[in-house]
Amino acid sequence: MVKIGNREIPRDLFMFFVISALLGLVAAVDNTSLANRLYEDLHFTVMQRSMVEMPRELPGLLTVLLFGLLNGLGDIRIAALANILGGIGLLLFGQTTGPFGLVLLFLVIYSTGQHLYLPLSSSIAMSFASGKQFGKRMGEVQAVGSFSIIVGSALLYLVYKVWQVSYSMTFSIAAGAMILAGLLFLTIGRDSKLIISQKAFVFRQEYKMYYVLAIVNGARKQITLTFAPWLIIDVFQQPVTTITALFLLVCVLSIGFKPWFGSLIDRRGERYALKLEAVVMFIACLGFAFAKDLFAPSVALIVVGVCYVLDKLMESAAMARATYVRRLARADSEISRTLSMGQSMDHIVSMFIPLAAGYAWYSGGAHGYVYVFIGGLVISVINYLIASYI
Repeated sequence: MVKIGNREIPRDLFMFFVISALLGLVAAVDNTSLANRLYEDLHFTVMQRSMVEMPRELPGLLTVLLFGLLNGLGDIRIAALANILGGIGLLLFGQTTGPFGLVLLFLVIYSTGQHLYLPLSSSIAMSFASGKQFGKRMGEVQAVGSFSIIVGSALLYLVYKVWQVSYSMTFSIAAGAMILAGLLFLTIGRDSKLIISQKAFVFRQEYKMYYVLAIVNGARKQITLTFAPWLIIDVFQQPVTTITALFLLVCVLSIGFKPWFGSLIDRRGERYALKLEAVVMFIACLGFAFAKDLFAPSVALIVVGVCYVLDKLMESAAMARATYVRRLARADSEISRTLSMGQSMDHIVSMFIPLAAGYAWYSGGAHGYVYVFIGGLVISVINYLIASYI
């Protein structure tokens, strides 16, 4: 046990909190600096930015196969391997100056680690839950990550604004944090280390609604993950400090929002949470698409910033998809395998959406971005209707 103030928590849970804090620093760099490095350092166009996403998302499509190959290692050791691999890719990405193919290769290595760990982050967090409070535990773990992101984003804002530190240095530090997180997983000794699924792949009829939700989420996340930051950078001509400040605000709000949202899932159920996600995405896409035409430039930037914050907060709805699987699972060992199957399914869509959306933006000229976010409005309506059937 580890004593923090008057509270004692299991050592392995404490280590998982430390790991979440380290990965929060990685997320801070990824969310605030990756798009800017592509735009400022490497001079990517919107079509090049779109073309990156298909190969970058390929590891997500292959997640279920990667889990099959690594099945005998168990969840904790796979998590360790994923973060070490991702950290190496991130380090190389931060150092390279091109060409396009080399940048893409290093991003794919980083992405492989990210996507391999993503379903594990939820299943491992839920393994520490007391009783049936799976959403609450995930919210607490994510709140620790959010606090770390706040510290990381604040430091990034300072180093970019005051000291003008290079992107190379920034990504090197983030890579070190990710590799250290992987090594710390090897110190966790709880029983979850021995959770090894008897089946390398899990595909069941009772999970069909989760699979459908995962596919729709693949379209939803790419619209806002890829193109909302690009809208702020390219259309509104904002520097890296603007994205950093917005992301910092998201993380400050997330410290309270994520535990609250996790508890909301436990109280009201996954259907309510996922319908709320769809409504917020609809509102955000309206702002992304039409703010520039409806308001003065300074007001439009504020509206888009608010929409960005709202949309980022609702990424918490991923917890609802995970708890839905946990509720249906026949055994704990099926959770990460089912989540990995859903992740592979969502990438069937998310690999191609950026290309289609990027082409719509590029071919539409100065107002091409409007078509991208109109597509987001359609996706949010579909997401609402599907969530209603859970």
